[in-house]
Amino acid sequence: MSPSEEAEKLSSVVAGVRAQIEKAVRAGELAAVRSEDVTSLATEAIKLYAAYVEELESEIPPIDSTVSTTEAMVMACALLRAQQMNPFDLALWFQRGASKSQ
Repeated sequence: MSPSEEAEKLSSVVAGVRAQIEKAVRAGELAAVRSEDVTSLATEAIKLYAAYVEELESEIPPIDSTVSTTEAMVMACALLRAQQMNPFDLALWFQRGASKSQ
């Protein structure tokens, strides 16, 4: 399979996963989802985003307008805690991203 075919296949898989997540959230069936699966999904999404941004040397929106401020902050705080980081560390990294996009 060529790289473009692989990328097309990945896009299709992502669309299917998104649809299933939306369905489970709407149905209130999150208790049936294993926490390990949520962690794996977030881990791979973060790795994909970071690799994409680094390869293209350009920032892209990490989320769309369907994500609330509360949802974004829940994830941001969880990521900081997972890496044993604090708001000062975040400020240093925040400047790194700002200089690339200018």
